Amino acid sequence: MLRAMSAPSDDAESTVYGVNAALAVATHRPTAILRVFHTAKTRTRVAPLLKLAASQRRPYREVPDAELERIAKSVHHEGVVVVCRALPLKREADLFAGPLSAPLYVALDEVGNPHNLGAILRTAAFFGAGAMLFPREGKSAHLSAAATRIAQGGAERVPCIGVDDLSATLRRLAQRGVQVVGADTRGGTPLHQFQWRRPVCVVMGNEAQGLSKTARAACTGLVSIAGGGGVESLNVSVAAGVLIAQAASAPGGAA
Repeated sequence: MLRAMSAPSDDAESTVYGVNAALAVATHRPTAILRVFHTAKTRTRVAPLLKLAASQRRPYREVPDAELERIAKSVHHEGVVVVCRALPLKREADLFAGPLSAPLYVALDEVGNPHNLGAILRTAAFFGAGAMLFPREGKSAHLSAAATRIAQGGAERVPCIGVDDLSATLRRLAQRGVQVVGADTRGGTPLHQFQWRRPVCVVMGNEAQGLSKTARAACTGLVSIAGGGGVESLNVSVAAGVLIAQAASAPGGAA
């Protein structure tokens, strides 16, 4: 699913499904909830969400699986759907409005699969990333319901920033003292030899082509993950998990 990521309007609605993703909306954006649908089997697990909807006088309804599948437009709804105000993409100005206080950032250079985007966002949230950046337009996956479910609540925890020119944004990060590290299977420093420091931004490339020339040129370092040769490469979300975990444990550096 490839779509341009134009910013949603203030009154735009989105569909969030999956238990953890739905509960994350209740925790982080309770006033954004508009309607809730759930199955009988999920009632107990989403009880806090239903209690919140009732307190805000938002409609909620128990429905059969078939109807929930129709509402979610997916069989992977996990028994609950929240219709809520769309999660707004932040802008580059929000990132640079103050000091870059987070030790870790993640950037995606036209990662096109929403499941990969969601998985990387989940990892970024687990390791406490300060933001995840991706191109506002082009071939990048957007924050679809599928990506949000895979993120398991990560979309509510990590600010997602749509940028007009990713390579220019990466250069601005480097100018502010951030180590900008791109994943590059074609000549990066082997992972076991790479010298990480924080703050750091991990940059992952497109599933097929990897990093673009402009994004690669904007990086201050390139790193590669060596395998045993059983398969040619890792899925981008798995590779991101390896690199983000390494970056998160890096020593601090001067910002």
